[in-house]
Amino acid sequence: MLDAYRIQAQAGPVTDKALEEILFRAAHEVIQSLAPYPGPQRVALLPSVVRMLPASFLEEVAGADGSPLV
Repeated sequence: MLDAYRIQAQAGPVTDKALEEILFRAAHEVIQSLAPYPGPQRVALLPSVVRMLPASFLEEVAGADGSPLV
């Protein structure tokens, strides 16, 4: 996900639509990674995974310019 964002950002500001597509593709991959788990485990893990995905992405993007994260 970060690679896709960085490639998009090289051409200029990343549009909301492009960011949404990047996040959607990343979420799809994360959901697929839960496929081997039984249904009840997927249901239990999904909220944590969904929260971690955008949080990790935003943390990386915000810290990419060297500014401290608050």
